[in-house]
Amino acid sequence: MRPPLDGFRVLDFSRLFAGPLCSMVLADLGADVVKIESPAGDDARHFGPPFLGGEGMNFIALNRGKRSVVLDLKSDAGRRAAAALARTADIVIENFRPGVAERLGIGHEQLAAERPELVYCSISGFGAYDADGKRPALDLILQAITGVMHRQGAGGEPKLLCITVADTYAAAQAVQGILAALLVRARDGRGQRVEVSLLDGLLTAQAYRVICDPETMALPAWDDTVPYQAFETGDDGSWLAVAVVSAANWRALCLALEEPELADDPRFTTNPLRVENREALLPNLVERFRRRTRAEWLELLTAAGVPTAPVQTLQELLEDPEMLASGSLAELDHPSAGRLRTLGTPIRLAATPARVSSSPPRLGEHTRDVLQAAGVAWSDIDACMALLEGATV
Repeated sequence: MRPPLDGFRVLDFSRLFAGPLCSMVLADLGADVVKIESPAGDDARHFGPPFLGGEGMNFIALNRGKRSVVLDLKSDAGRRAAAALARTADIVIENFRPGVAERLGIGHEQLAAERPELVYCSISGFGAYDADGKRPALDLILQAITGVMHRQGAGGEPKLLCITVADTYAAAQAVQGILAALLVRARDGRGQRVEVSLLDGLLTAQAYRVICDPETMALPAWDDTVPYQAFETGDDGSWLAVAVVSAANWRALCLALEEPELADDPRFTTNPLRVENREALLPNLVERFRRRTRAEWLELLTAAGVPTAPVQTLQELLEDPEMLASGSLAELDHPSAGRLRTLGTPIRLAATPARVSSSPPRLGEHTRDVLQAAGVAWSDIDACMALLEGATV
């Protein structure tokens, strides 16, 4: 079966994280993604150490299945080539600061004037909250302003969440917006602009925690379920995550811990009571979990129906054969880095499945072929190739 986006072309002007992740998902879904890079390349190519085969690991993780074209958008030849490519595109993605795309001649109105059916996706740091684009859209800054660092610090010293939720969730919302716009285009025949921001992505990622009673400013707590945490086990340095989310879970946990009296203790019979009396309950649980190994607890709690899982390192995750077999992780071959294990395809379609295709492209690898196919003048192709020959890969 043809993949869902087979026949659609994406012109990707984005760099770093959110935009490239968005376009990689579209590539997995079958779109022809042409990545436009400056002669210096996407900044993520140079982020490191560590590097894989001379490329930044961030770049390799987020750019499979694409073709790379080098253009200098500040030159006349580069802008003419970009305009020619845009006339062949169904989707354009950019994450420039406000006004930059327009100055480079690739703004929405400029491209849509020649191709009204174009779906044009802009990814910004703060969206309308910072319409001038003057705030630095760094993950640390976004986690600070959206309350994430405060919550992660549990009321003490603010802490940075180690995964870049803002970029990843904004990428997911960009994919959703693009697919919705394509449905509208199929219905009405016209494209439109899609706008998402890292700020909105990070707010959405908090979901039900971003709501309050405006009269009292009451907010959902960060620790509103007990026990719902990791416990150290009898193995040296091994931890186990345990989540009690129902009365049945609580009773089953108490029986597995060989402390049935806890289940009927009036201080702990309901979750609100356990939250209120956490200081009396948790030390007892901490002590109990140290009496057995993680493997023993996993077997006992799983059999009892208590939600549980080992706290794995990233290395353990990547070595998990079931993750690879399920498609959550995938392997691909890179020309200089060799065999790599990385993200699988997150969207599963039964009849028209997504797929992990080619490895991330070398800088400018497809410049001549793509520009020639788009009908770019030979003189402009030669100018772009000259840039590539002088680029530092």
